Amino acid sequence: MGCARYLREWRRPVRIVAVDSAGSVTFGGAPGRRMIPGLGTSVRPQLLDESYVDEVVHVEEADTVRACHRLAGRGFLFGGSTGTVVSGAMDWLARQDARELTAVAIAPDLGERYLDTVYQTNWLRDLYGQDVLGPDALTADSRPA
Repeated sequence: MGCARYLREWRRPVRIVAVDSAGSVTFGGAPGRRMIPGLGTSVRPQLLDESYVDEVVHVEEADTVRACHRLAGRGFLFGGSTGTVVSGAMDWLARQDARELTAVAIAPDLGERYLDTVYQTNWLRDLYGQDVLGPDALTADSRPA
């Protein structure tokens, strides 16, 4: 909320798009299963002021996992929250007329705390199925080098 408030104080045309995990109730979504640590909430935060938010994008956890692995494949080890932001931002941007658009996404976490979850083959396979990263992606340990 602090970032949204700060951006609004600029008094320039800014569109605030909040990104949240599917199954989180932060922005009034239906509660659902969330397995990636640190994603979403079960109770709406008291600090939430939706007057600062123009739009909300909800991201499925499998999309979060894929975003994390795409980033790791390019040398960036980020956590589940950042994977959710990147996936949601990419989805939102794909639906916009981006000719005159400047977009900024906030990466709230790094990936070292997610090595046993988002980057661990057995955990991914058990929760999301063999094909979460693609048909051949989980044949070996998928931890980044």
